[in-house]
Amino acid sequence: MASGDVQIGVIGSSPLAARGSRGVHLQLFWVLDDINQAEAMVVRNGFGINKPADLKGKKLGVPFASTTHFHTMFALELWGIKPSEIQILNMQPNQIAAAWERGDIDAAYVWDPALAKLKQSGKVLVTSGELSKKGKATFDGIAVERKWAEKNPDFMVKFVKVAADADAAYRSNPSAWTVDSVPVKANVKLTGADAKDVAPSVALYAYPSLEEQASATWLGGGGNGGVGKALKATAEFLKSQGKIDAVAPDYGKYVTSKYAEAAMKLK
Repeated sequence: MASGDVQIGVIGSSPLAARGSRGVHLQLFWVLDDINQAEAMVVRNGFGINKPADLKGKKLGVPFASTTHFHTMFALELWGIKPSEIQILNMQPNQIAAAWERGDIDAAYVWDPALAKLKQSGKVLVTSGELSKKGKATFDGIAVERKWAEKNPDFMVKFVKVAADADAAYRSNPSAWTVDSVPVKANVKLTGADAKDVAPSVALYAYPSLEEQASATWLGGGGNGGVGKALKATAEFLKSQGKIDAVAPDYGKYVTSKYAEAAMKLK
């Protein structure tokens, strides 16, 4: 997101951490989604992998430097498994799906559509939602060029209110997303997805409420809030992978809850 080119844009937690580490002047002001169950580690049925320790000696495919790679390493840390005790292979999602079909890998950490294909002959060992609750969230968000936002506060607050209302409508009645519904048709038009796949895909993510977003669970709390800490942890991971040169001392300045707090006061 370059100043003067794009003022507002959707960005994932990993690229946001990378840009913050390089001092780009942007702020995350809305969590579009908690990745939740949309990314998961799947293990092959019939290969004796029933618990984390059974991964030792097995082959696991994952796209390196991605949110799933970040959570793979975090999961291994939580489980007391050294990365050297399993064979971690750098594969893109389409390569993972093909390798799974050939029987070349025993496990993978990936997202749809590859994830759905793996689930047909495997079982989920852990999801990103479960790992996020352990303190290292992965998410997609909406960020803004900081100075532009400060010059347009009314727009920012109204934008957040619209997003919050849309999320609230979905959370209150997800069954309304039928194949012939307005939101599903809009998704099909924008993405080219099959209408029958839209609602199941959307349901894999979680959508924090306006109150949750404004709290320290997500946008609040500065560098000590949920997003601030998640960005620093992600940056530390990216540095370990050689993707960035340095980790910033504080990621709080790349997050703001003020527009969510103001939106809570709107009727």
